[in-house]
Amino acid sequence: MNKQEIGEYLYRYYHKRTASFLANIYKASITTDARDIHRARLDVKKIFALYGLFEMLDPTAFKHQGGYKLFRPLYRQAGKIREIQVMYLLLSNPQPPGVEYDSFKLWLKERERHSVRKFIQLVKKFKESELTETDKVIKKICYSNSIVKVRSKTEAYIEDKAVKVNEILAAETGEKEIHKIRQHLKMMSTIATLVYSIKSGKQLDLIITELNKTEVMIGDWHDRVVLKDAVSRFLAESDPKSEEELENLNRLNQSLADYNQNLELHFMPEVKVIMQSVLGGNE
Repeated sequence: MNKQEIGEYLYRYYHKRTASFLANIYKASITTDARDIHRARLDVKKIFALYGLFEMLDPTAFKHQGGYKLFRPLYRQAGKIREIQVMYLLLSNPQPPGVEYDSFKLWLKERERHSVRKFIQLVKKFKESELTETDKVIKKICYSNSIVKVRSKTEAYIEDKAVKVNEILAAETGEKEIHKIRQHLKMMSTIATLVYSIKSGKQLDLIITELNKTEVMIGDWHDRVVLKDAVSRFLAESDPKSEEELENLNRLNQSLADYNQNLELHFMPEVKVIMQSVLGGNE
């Protein structure tokens, strides 16, 4: 692709995502269906990946106009709804079999209703005019960069993230630090995947494959951290219907902690290997 073709591709890809986002949030405002809200959230994830690329090419891109702050409130609220959906899925296959968490599920359902109402309020406040202003900034960036610059900036960006991950790994890592590692890995993966779609390359392909494999495990870990935290909040705020349910919830929390401890033993060494691969064994 030449500069003109790259610009056209990026700009059209961005417009496709924003158009899909607008369609999904307005549909969600009518249906209040969590699935429509989740589709809008997936659109924003792709928009954020593009923003990461644009910001990488021009660090001042969103200094004065829109950007992340335009979408972040909706994205975060949609994320809360998605987390509850994932918790329902984890609870749908309880261990041991036959265990029910009636009071906890009712508590989750009320939180979901509250989150959906708040999401709809945010949709009504969303300023599409600010999105139009941001488009002007993005169009200029799209048509001003060659594939050579995009690739070189991508390599520098990924290496910088790898250095940051290594700095975290060098210290004692708890849940907070693993969350940060997960964020860095996701940013590396999204940027690499986007640039790979413009210009494929063996190194990028390898990085994407390794990151995606590890991200699945860390995503699994994160889902259980969220559920464990929710159970703890429920127990602090409410009373289960019975002693049996209280015991079941305490057992659930312990099983989630044990499962995640085992997962960490698997994915943390893999993260170190990937970072060494990205940095060419220099770190």
